[in-house]
Amino acid sequence: MIVTEHRAHACRCAKCGAETRAAFPADVTAPVQYGAHIAAVVVYLLHFQFLPEQRLAMLMADLFGVHLVTATIAGMSRSCAARFQGFAAAVRDHVAAAPVKHMDETGFRVGGKTQWLHIASTIWLTFYRVSPKRGSLMENVLGIVVHDHWKPYYTLKGVLHALCNAHHLRELKALVEIEKEDWARKMQRLLRQACHATNLAREQGITLSPRLIALIERRYNAIFTEGFAFHAAQPALISSARKRLGRTPRRVGHNLPRRLHTRKQDVLRFLSDPTVPFTNNLAEQDGRMMKLRQKISGGFRSEQGAEDFSVIRSLISTARKQRWDILRTLTSQPNRLIDELQVA
Repeated sequence: MIVTEHRAHACRCAKCGAETRAAFPADVTAPVQYGAHIAAVVVYLLHFQFLPEQRLAMLMADLFGVHLVTATIAGMSRSCAARFQGFAAAVRDHVAAAPVKHMDETGFRVGGKTQWLHIASTIWLTFYRVSPKRGSLMENVLGIVVHDHWKPYYTLKGVLHALCNAHHLRELKALVEIEKEDWARKMQRLLRQACHATNLAREQGITLSPRLIALIERRYNAIFTEGFAFHAAQPALISSARKRLGRTPRRVGHNLPRRLHTRKQDVLRFLSDPTVPFTNNLAEQDGRMMKLRQKISGGFRSEQGAEDFSVIRSLISTARKQRWDILRTLTSQPNRLIDELQVA
């Protein structure tokens, strides 16, 4: 640990008696305080490596001889989040305006109650937002939204949708292995072939030919029609509970061909638009850290702690995508970082 002492000299005018005192550095606000680098290391270990506060205090004492209490650690986190509120807001606006963005959500515990972390990201940016409601969506969203067919995303106005085909492949796999539905095997194979074809086209800097796209779409139509026919030929299911609700019970695999039919454009949007990915894996990877954080450190004691976490993780995740040094980022001025953002 390096200790720096600041001295402010004062001079008095011999004629008028006015005293002039030198100013302390802007970040020196108390007679004794921890410096910006120690605070950055604490925030890095707390919100990037997910060390619990008590273990973090032990580590700082053992490695650096810096004795912190958990309240000081929480204060450093709060101060960091307050500094970078504007940065997180700028990232939010860039993501909302991006031509293609990924969205997802995951639950976590705050004060013993379930809340939701909403993720909106691009290959360059990540924005996290905490909400008590799962259906609370980001505003002013434009362009194409890649998601996993969660219905509230279809309430967004003025956007196009692209569905995650990794989800479709998992559902198809279950229908093949458990339900033994042959149409699902054919659709699984077609989607993988279409993904492979678009990946090869992107590597060569070209797009798929309209003739190939039309061929894939015809095959796609034939397969989900086969899926409808398969389920139409099965004996009707009887469910007293659903009968009381006025709903016709359907088999496990019946809803998937219906979705593939009604959302065909959203499923196959990656064929005609090379900027649209085959999956929503980007948002799922950006959300995975919350599960890791819960596994290591548990939930949050307060809503303020969860809000601070979302701001700081927006900063850290974006910094990694921008290939910035994390510790240097945590000690930088937010406005300078906003100016350096690469958004496309």
